[in-house]
Amino acid sequence: MNRQQSISFILFFGAIAACTPPAGEPDKEPSDIEVADDADLEAADAPDAPDDNPDDTTDADDPDIDLGDTGETDETDETDETDEGFDREPPTAEAFAERAQDARSERIQVHTFDASYYGYVVGTEGTIVQIATGSMLHRDGELVSGPIDLELIELYDKGSMLVTDMPSTGLNGAGERAQLISGGEHYVNATQDGEQLYLGSDMRIDAPVSNTGDPSYEMVRFRAVDADGATAGLDDADVWVEEDAKVQVGRAETADGIQTTYSLLSGEFGWTNVDRWYSDPREKTTLEVRPPMGWDDSNSAVYLSYDGEPTALASLDTWDEDEGIFSEHYGLIPVGLEVHVIFVTATETGWAYAIEGATIAADQEITFADADALIDIDTDALVEVINALP
Repeated sequence: MNRQQSISFILFFGAIAACTPPAGEPDKEPSDIEVADDADLEAADAPDAPDDNPDDTTDADDPDIDLGDTGETDETDETDETDEGFDREPPTAEAFAERAQDARSERIQVHTFDASYYGYVVGTEGTIVQIATGSMLHRDGELVSGPIDLELIELYDKGSMLVTDMPSTGLNGAGERAQLISGGEHYVNATQDGEQLYLGSDMRIDAPVSNTGDPSYEMVRFRAVDADGATAGLDDADVWVEEDAKVQVGRAETADGIQTTYSLLSGEFGWTNVDRWYSDPREKTTLEVRPPMGWDDSNSAVYLSYDGEPTALASLDTWDEDEGIFSEHYGLIPVGLEVHVIFVTATETGWAYAIEGATIAADQEITFADADALIDIDTDALVEVINALP
């Protein structure tokens, strides 16, 4: 039996911009540089909305979602109606793609240290990055000395994963996109005066377990790759692939005391993810989602939030041009699973969205028919909305 719920809010905000180039591979094999054993690498010190109230039209059965201060305006939308009969017009593909790129760029933290010494960086979400002395290389394999800039992005929640278009799905052994449970997604890169740098030995990343829930001893390292299978850069559309690298559950000293962390090693810059495969024995099916007329996979996206799983976010990444629907490739969604289906698109300065709650049934279709019912929102508020889902 299907259950659909609708969440409606009215918000107007802005978004931001810029991009950083991706990491590549060095021209020649760097010399072997010794790095300390995991057990010897311990950390120290880790650190740490918008105005008027909108009309509350949340369905009584939905959980309370607190967006903080939200905005409302009395201005009338004077946009001419489109051929589909909507006042709202679809964005260009470029405008929609910019939303995720902007969200990635604005989450970049830049930490500067001398490459001649031990590198120890703590992110705002508590991620610890450690790089051994003399590990930084130029493209020609020469050691780097002097100040370098290390870039770090931390994604520990579904809202941040959605706005950056980094959902927690990966390619399984059969080449199918399947659901992951993430212990944290990270982007790490280093440059010196704009020059891309490379690693001569493994860096270590520690991700606080408390950011994503209870510890799991089944976590492994995943890496983001592009459509050609190459390591994905900051701006690439990508998918997670499993690597033969076990993630250790250990302890690290932080500003908040000794914490349990997921600890992994990586020999290259780029995106890494701490994950395990989602498992559900129930019968599987395919979900189809129909967007408003005029919207497709070039100017909008559909995500699936798994209820009760703080980091399980899927993307319906298949578009059927003939039927005008979003779906996923392999029919791997469990029947009976409680989810929230999220439709997002771009506005001139931010996002617009709609959400439907559902219990998955066989061969189910969900429709977002009315573009004018979409809710305008900025990036930070959209993250809050998604993270407030069950």
